[in-house]
Amino acid sequence: MLQVRTQTISLSSAQWQTLEKQALALSRYIVFESADQTSAWYGFGATAICKPANNAAGYQKVANWLAGLHQQMINSINPEMLAILGSFTFMKIGKQQHNDWQKLRNGYFILPRFLIKKTAQKTDLIETTEQQFATADIVQDFKQYLPQTKVANNLDKLSYYADAKTWQRHVAEIVQQIQGRSTLEKVVLARTLQVNNEMDFDYAKILTRLRQKQLAVYHLVLKVDHQLFVSATPERLVKLTASVLQTAAVAGTAPRGVEKYQDQALGTALLQDKKNRSEQQIVVAEIKRRLTPLTTHLEIPDEPILLKSQRVQHLYTPIRAHLAANENIFTLIAALHPTPALGGYPKEAALTLIRRWEPDFRGLFGAPFGYVTFAGTGEFAVAIRSMLIHGQRAKLFAGAGIVAASDPKQEVQETSLKFEPMLTLLQ
Repeated sequence: MLQVRTQTISLSSAQWQTLEKQALALSRYIVFESADQTSAWYGFGATAICKPANNAAGYQKVANWLAGLHQQMINSINPEMLAILGSFTFMKIGKQQHNDWQKLRNGYFILPRFLIKKTAQKTDLIETTEQQFATADIVQDFKQYLPQTKVANNLDKLSYYADAKTWQRHVAEIVQQIQGRSTLEKVVLARTLQVNNEMDFDYAKILTRLRQKQLAVYHLVLKVDHQLFVSATPERLVKLTASVLQTAAVAGTAPRGVEKYQDQALGTALLQDKKNRSEQQIVVAEIKRRLTPLTTHLEIPDEPILLKSQRVQHLYTPIRAHLAANENIFTLIAALHPTPALGGYPKEAALTLIRRWEPDFRGLFGAPFGYVTFAGTGEFAVAIRSMLIHGQRAKLFAGAGIVAASDPKQEVQETSLKFEPMLTLLQ
């Protein structure tokens, strides 16, 4: 049985920095910070864990697990105050190697032992336990739960490895297949960049840089044992509040300009580029097709706008709808993931080529990462612009949408640009 209690608290920036260092000494720590900075969830430790499985059944497994947690509650609180947090995987493993992901290889969801929910109005501390509360004071319990930390003094000396030539050759082969098959329109191919350090990476320093350098994007963090997954993604998969859902079609990439006039020129060129507009329209049409049976009052603008992050900008179409009866956030995720922006189109044909040509299992890269409250509301982002770190080794992920008009050399340049958000956290 589960007991829950809450209290509104106040944390200074200095107290928060100390708190996060302690959190990173725990075996489990998870963060979801919204792109608009209006809300955030932080999970410390775990009262319960669910590993979804890397296939379609994983969504229902997590839904059933959440329903079971509901039934174990012996005291009532506002269900919007309590949430599970975690990530699914991008897709089924198949025959690919996945040793890098260890405990994360099937996805990972947590009902945190302690949860902090931050909004613009207040900060709440929530404690959930299967035992009796240790003391009558929730804040005292929290302080006792957190471990003491050692001061890290790591000097980063980095080396890099990326097999860009092999990946470029794979892109060229996929372009030929798309040109030769009238039904295959797009394949999103990912590649990796290996970064090695002479000492263990300082996880606290990386998260400080994440908030300093990667603005106006989602911040996603999951630490399990000694592994740390980090994402600074601009892309929402789905947000559900009451019965209203929000999602978006994102595709096409251009760099940001140093000066305002350069930035505007690059954005205008992206809006007018036929290849990128075609790629983005594929995403819009497919999301519409998938949402139609699950929703009512589907609203999709005719023209995209620009979504700008620190280093790049994308074509962006916001989408809203009302959720149909008997549907929930898990059925939405199952329908939407992966969108053509992360998988390709048609879905199954594209995923078959991804399994064939990608040497690395994507794991949480490009996967739905987010939270679901006990009221059934929640939000999931698409975990792109991400990396997996374990001690002295970091693996960065980036993908590019390959269509018939793609230039393999330009796709290498685009993915190199997409590595930069994570590289800035390591350097």
